Amino acid sequence: SDLPDNVTIKGVECFSNCDFGCSITVRGGDERWTYVYGNFTGSDDAELVADGITKYAATADGLVPWRERSIHFRKNCIARIPPLEIPE
Repeated sequence: SDLPDNVTIKGVECFSNCDFGCSITVRGGDERWTYVYGNFTGSDDAELVADGITKYAATADGLVPWRERSIHFRKNCIARIPPLEIPE
């Protein structure tokens, strides 16, 4: 899939998240929200993941409006982690 130029994909060994199937973390730096999403089935979900990552990359803070997220991303959010640097 095509991803924005500023997106890097890195594999990790394990998220210790076995109950939620294949999972991804979407992180964009110290000033953006980080998300963990689960229940992906593998390569069949490549376009779904690319769409979610593209929407995330287009935001300033990582907060994609709820209605703009795919149903999968709405229903399979495992964690939402605040930025390391929280704006005042």
